[in-house]
Amino acid sequence: MPAGKAFQLTDIVVQNPQGDAGTLVVSAGRETRVLSLGLENFRDSDYHFVTPIVVPAGGKVTMTIDCRKVGKPVGAQTPSRCAESMFLGGTMRNTEGG
Repeated sequence: MPAGKAFQLTDIVVQNPQGDAGTLVVSAGRETRVLSLGLENFRDSDYHFVTPIVVPAGGKVTMTIDCRKVGKPVGAQTPSRCAESMFLGGTMRNTEGG
C-alpha cells in the first residue's frame, strides 16, 4: 500500500478453474495469513469479512501457490502449468498524515 494509505480488505474471490492440486495461501500486511486452502477442495470460492482486514501503508496482499499437480479440465488437454487467480475487494483509506 502506498504511504499515507491503508487498504480495508472486505472480499476475496479465489479461482482454481482447471482443478489443480496443491495449496494456496493469501497473506495480508506483514506476514498475516488470511487464508490457507487446499486447491483440490475448490474451483471457485468467495470470502466476505464483516470486519475488514486492514493492510497498512507499506503492506501488501499476496497469494502464494504451491502447485503439486496440474489439473485437467473436463474435455480438454492437460495444461502445462497451474492457473489460479484472486480478486480482492475493499476500500482504500487515508491514514494520519496521508
